[in-house]
Amino acid sequence: MQAPIHNEDIAHIFEKMSRVLSLKGQNLFRVLAYENAARSIRELDEDLAKVAADGKLEEISGIGKDLAGKIEEALRTGHIRECERECGRIPDSLLALFDVRGLGPKTIALLHKKFRVNTVEDLSRVLDSGALARMRGFGEKKISALRESLESWTASQERMLLGLVLPHAEELMGKIRKLRLVTRAELAGSLRRGRETIGDVDLLVTSKESPRALREISRLPEVTRILAVGPTRATLMMGTVQVDVRAVAPESFGAALQYFTGSKKHNTHLRAIARQHGLKINEYGVFRGIRRLGGTEEEDVYRLVGMPLIPPELREDRGEIESALKGELPKLVQLNEIRGELHAHSTYSDGHSSMADMVARAEAMNYEYLALTDHSPSQRIARGLDRTRLHKKIRELEKLRQARGNSGPRLLLGAEVDILPDGKLDYPDGILALFDVVIAAIHGNFNQTRKEMTERLLRAIDHPCVNIIAHPTARLIGKREPIEFDFDRVVSAATKANVALEIDGSPWRLDLNDILARSAADAGALLSITADAHSAAQLGYLRFGVLQARRAWIGAASIVNTWSWKQLHEWLGIRSPRKAAVEMKAAG
Repeated sequence: MQAPIHNEDIAHIFEKMSRVLSLKGQNLFRVLAYENAARSIRELDEDLAKVAADGKLEEISGIGKDLAGKIEEALRTGHIRECERECGRIPDSLLALFDVRGLGPKTIALLHKKFRVNTVEDLSRVLDSGALARMRGFGEKKISALRESLESWTASQERMLLGLVLPHAEELMGKIRKLRLVTRAELAGSLRRGRETIGDVDLLVTSKESPRALREISRLPEVTRILAVGPTRATLMMGTVQVDVRAVAPESFGAALQYFTGSKKHNTHLRAIARQHGLKINEYGVFRGIRRLGGTEEEDVYRLVGMPLIPPELREDRGEIESALKGELPKLVQLNEIRGELHAHSTYSDGHSSMADMVARAEAMNYEYLALTDHSPSQRIARGLDRTRLHKKIRELEKLRQARGNSGPRLLLGAEVDILPDGKLDYPDGILALFDVVIAAIHGNFNQTRKEMTERLLRAIDHPCVNIIAHPTARLIGKREPIEFDFDRVVSAATKANVALEIDGSPWRLDLNDILARSAADAGALLSITADAHSAAQLGYLRFGVLQARRAWIGAASIVNTWSWKQLHEWLGIRSPRKAAVEMKAAG
């Protein structure tokens, strides 16, 4: 019997096909077609089998008749013959080199032919041998950059994206909480701290019959493999994610939760403070000598050393203990304080949901406003909008506004506009003046110098129509390193221009990261937390941006989409003198 084919299986085939074709020097448009299709499938919220059954495959961005046929073949037979023929003799380990920053298809093909490089281990061997230094085009700077990229890639393979693991971990925890034998269950570890990548999932439970409870947990359908089950601990696999479940005594649950949430530096510092009070803290409780003073609740651990409960996201030993001792912990932003979404895509560009579906989802989330910010023309792979399609979108958006009247979120016409290499924007001023929200973003030419990239961003910030700089460092976690620019100058310029810097909640971006976001907020910059949603379901990605903002010590006041519609409307400058000048210039 054929095993079921999932979306990721087909996305993997298409991604592999794209890489093989580029390695063979095939037509660029064919390469991009497979690459774009793989991306669209990964962002799809529905099961491909259902989409195919409904006859709607060609409605997916980047899927035409030919690729739809290949998807149907995969769903029917479990494979795609043409892809197997093309990819037959190319090892997967060689294709994995595409994920190492700085390695393009021509370089990979050269390394493969000249040095028989087939794996990352082979690449490391060649780098260590010094052979590349004798090759034309491989100077000291390029070789050094390759070493750094390889180290970064290797480290990234050991960790998984927060946004991809957390929902599954929460689903598992929900099932565990429903078990009769389990009285309490909580996530711990780096997942609870909201780190952007995690190594494994830590989960704590209490039960009067721990061995039986752990055996029941190991039999849940989410568990795909059992590595070990003992009287107080079970080590399980949930797909490719390892889950460590620890059963602890009820009176120690709070202390264990604090201990296993970490981080190591935070816990070490906290124990040092405890020793100054003549106390000892461990996973079993807080003790003075042999007398146990507390530990049932997590608050006990902090209270007994003279602190309020420190939010899990702050526990990285970055000054949170000192702030807690002074009573100066910040009031962190909460998800329910977000009033709207300012970065969302529809089927007009590379989104997978119609504008109507995006609006309906935003209304279900009780949002006060929603900006639909499809891509500008330069993003061809993302079906960026030319003037004709933009005007069609404007007409449809106006119909949606009229049909909904005063119900649901206010709808804002927006655009994610490319910042071109010289800092100019991808629409002329006359078009930019039409938008309620302009998000400016870098999507290419990442190899510019630090000075060039800084000037590029500064010029975009200076444009009177720009409201937000999207994913400012342009990184993709584990795939693309952040671009280099003078962060302090950019933050200073954004603050003076009243332009917000984005904390993008997409699991692949989380950009700004927590360190830079905190620095920006400390400098007085405005920030926006967004989902960068490409479907209605992905509007939920905003929660990961909130976690990032909390790790950055940020409260609601700095975040523009916690503001009321009236305050946001004023900030967007829909009637501002700067924007009015652009409109008058475009009209005249």
